[in-house]
Amino acid sequence: MYNISFKAYKTKKLKHLHRSISTSAWIWNYCISLQKRYYSLYGGYINVNRLQKHIAKLRNKNPKWKELNSQSVQEICQRVDESYKRFFKGLAKRPPKFKKAKHFNSFVLKQSGWKIEDNILTINKRKYKFSKSREYENIKRIVVKRNKLGEIFFVFCCDLKPIKYERVGDATIGIDFGLKTYLTLSNGQEIKSPEFFKSNLKAIKSLNRQLSKKKKGSKNRRKALKNLQRAYIDISNKRNDFEWKLAHELCKRHSFIALEDLNIEAMKRLWGRKVSDLSFSSFVLKLEHIANKYNTVVQKVDRWFASSKTCTCGVVNKELKLSDREWVCSSCGEIHSRDLLASNNILSEGIRLYRTKCETSILEAI
Repeated sequence: MYNISFKAYKTKKLKHLHRSISTSAWIWNYCISLQKRYYSLYGGYINVNRLQKHIAKLRNKNPKWKELNSQSVQEICQRVDESYKRFFKGLAKRPPKFKKAKHFNSFVLKQSGWKIEDNILTINKRKYKFSKSREYENIKRIVVKRNKLGEIFFVFCCDLKPIKYERVGDATIGIDFGLKTYLTLSNGQEIKSPEFFKSNLKAIKSLNRQLSKKKKGSKNRRKALKNLQRAYIDISNKRNDFEWKLAHELCKRHSFIALEDLNIEAMKRLWGRKVSDLSFSSFVLKLEHIANKYNTVVQKVDRWFASSKTCTCGVVNKELKLSDREWVCSSCGEIHSRDLLASNNILSEGIRLYRTKCETSILEAI
């Protein structure tokens, strides 16, 4: 399944989609309210089938709810049910909560309730044009999404064959993540991060000051808020573009990539905004996704592996501090660059782990 996103042209008709999203929020909140009351009385949650039947009866009585497709309403009930299942299984820290209509941003159209011709999507007999930037086929469902600027996007979930790319190289590489240097590769290459948030921090502060000076509830405040949100979306788009291109570049040239399994939450507590700006976890997800298309192996190394403290001769420098960028081995006398040594050790450990995994799978198959 592949998701392809298209932006809807801005017209007056979009108000109907905004209203449908708000209706979705109403139904979500009603389901949460119902579940909370049931839990307070019986200590459990309502089964998804019972919940859907109850909401279907209410939908027939409520004209506003009937504007939303019946399968879209069922999908909201399913999402509420999945959220409660995750909570009771201990996979979520807290149960699902109420959401304001302005913070609710999507609803789903499954097999019915829509029709599509070229770049025109028909929902409830209303036609919406969108910018057709690429071809699509085998659409299984459509998600109508709204971003913080109030722009509407149609996300087509298409059942397509997996896309495969050809590599131009078969080298192996180890990657060390850093705060000063974004990536240090085991071949000696260093990749700097543009630090999109830091480079736009002055503009963000200025927009925040402008927002704080506007009267609450005024049109000028809404305009100032949109300007601020537009700046954040612009930063996010630039960061995503950088990460996708870098992931393609690495996977295209390497058949094996080893990297650290970082504890991002702990890093955020230490370095805060810096780590969020570098967005390591987001890049790793993209790298793993692109690696499948290039048949590139991505092997993670344990976060506790002493990659920067272990010399090539095997001696571990336990006294190495985070501020030490270079160090000399007390045994062999070799001078090491901390990040380059770490990337080479990560590569060696990654290859060892991958070989062990392959040998184990072969033995299990016998």
